[in-house]
Amino acid sequence: AGRRAGGRRPAVLTCAPAPPAYLVQAVRAAGRCDAVFRGFSDCLLRLGDNMANYPQDLDDKRNLQTICAYWDDFHACTLTALTDCQEGATDLWEKLRRESKNLDFQGSLFELCGGGSGAAPSLLPPALPLLLAALWAALVTWLPF
Repeated sequence: AGRRAGGRRPAVLTCAPAPPAYLVQAVRAAGRCDAVFRGFSDCLLRLGDNMANYPQDLDDKRNLQTICAYWDDFHACTLTALTDCQEGATDLWEKLRRESKNLDFQGSLFELCGGGSGAAPSLLPPALPLLLAALWAALVTWLPF
């Protein structure tokens, strides 16, 4: 499942923005960081799989907690992928996370899951289907395999 003819995976879709050029350049500049792209793409694939396959029969609060757990796992996975890379790459990833929080996108996962404790207290339960529709509508394709 999830594979096209020729054994290629479909492009990964996520609401995470494409990494800025300074992050890509810094990682490419360090020869020992070649594996970071594989690790990062594995993190994105896992996030995408989780988001596409999360249980549909949960109540709204539990759905949001589940989605935020996937989001938290994505960040932990990404930081792990960067640990074998140059020291500055982790700092750049943290800078990217901080800058992404400033995106003008209402209902972003940074906004909804920002406290690290799961569901955001200000989210009203009826907003979850709208959130999910907006999330999928805002997906960015940037890691073709």
